[in-house]
Amino acid sequence: MTTSAEPGPTDSVPEWWVFHGTGQPRAHLDLATRLPPPPQWRTYGGALNSGSASPFYEPSAPPGEPAEPEEDETSPGESTRHLGPLHGRTGTVPLGPHRRHLLDKVNAAIHLRRPLLVTGPPGVGKSSLAHQIARELNLGRTLRWAVTSRSTVRDGLYSYDPLTQIHDLNLENAHRRATGQAPDRRYAGDGDAHLRSSAEAISRYLALGALGTAFLPTRTPRVLLIDDFDLGDFDLPGDLLDLFENGGYRIPELARLSGVAPTIEVGTDDPGRTVPVSHGEVLCSAFPITVLTCNSGRDLSPAFMRRCIPVEMGLPDEQELLAAVAGHFRGDLPPGARLLVTEFLERSGSGHELAIDQLLNAVHLVGALGPDQTGPEGGQVRELSELLWHRLTESPG
Repeated sequence: MTTSAEPGPTDSVPEWWVFHGTGQPRAHLDLATRLPPPPQWRTYGGALNSGSASPFYEPSAPPGEPAEPEEDETSPGESTRHLGPLHGRTGTVPLGPHRRHLLDKVNAAIHLRRPLLVTGPPGVGKSSLAHQIARELNLGRTLRWAVTSRSTVRDGLYSYDPLTQIHDLNLENAHRRATGQAPDRRYAGDGDAHLRSSAEAISRYLALGALGTAFLPTRTPRVLLIDDFDLGDFDLPGDLLDLFENGGYRIPELARLSGVAPTIEVGTDDPGRTVPVSHGEVLCSAFPITVLTCNSGRDLSPAFMRRCIPVEMGLPDEQELLAAVAGHFRGDLPPGARLLVTEFLERSGSGHELAIDQLLNAVHLVGALGPDQTGPEGGQVRELSELLWHRLTESPG
């Protein structure tokens, strides 16, 4: 459901909305001042206890370091792949009743600091919604946790590899014995320093995952995408309840070392970024904007549902699809795109289960052929749609 522009002047965007559904950055928007305070029962107040000037984790480059390059068509990131490259052209996407209902739900979830549970058939733009929010509200990189049947909440929070740690220690000891080196005397006479150094070495083998990084204390909320939530096992929703309710988690491996190393620097899901964790405890300051996607109507417990805001997505209408196509092609509609969108909607309306990426594949291929190959009657366009638009439920072949 990618769009490429702010809603038009006749669309009457409600004043309380902070997210307009454009997928394009809002210039000069400071969400920290624009977003009203959370309900008092959704206030957590987490902060880093590292002695630094800022109490918040900064996912971008710290002062004095070069900033990371913006995403564009020459260095595409995940958001660019979902939404298309940034461009300066604008258009109008009408706010129909279905789209307005969706955006009402999204904004309610942002205001109330509640997870948004998005259901719908495959390929309608559920995952793209999280990237739209992050890009429009200038919230940086989307943190994505891809759920599988083997996923656990611990997997999403952090990873720890004790076997590699033991293996590296054995290799170091074997190397010292083989080379006849004396025991390590860097901390001779200072046993506490030796213990502290050994405890801090765990940082090489423990790193926060996307879920764990999302709950670090930050000035503005991160966008967390929990993708394919319905693929998780039966216990996964219940295991997430404590995290969603309390806004934080504990890392036992670090908590056990707090007596000798109260603060340990560990890696995060943001490439090249680390964060100090004190006493093995992490507590958010701003509850992350969380989007959980489900392809099926999985039964979830009342305890879980009352902590979420559910919304169902269907295929976008014609104007939204045209905007989505234009967004992936630098703001321009390639030749044959309108005919393909019309054909796509007709087939979808007749019971075919199609996905938006199938439409984009056809548009790209038609554009590669050029207008001379497609012909004014659209025969080649229809042949390509027959070739590429297989039903998602049919057998391969």
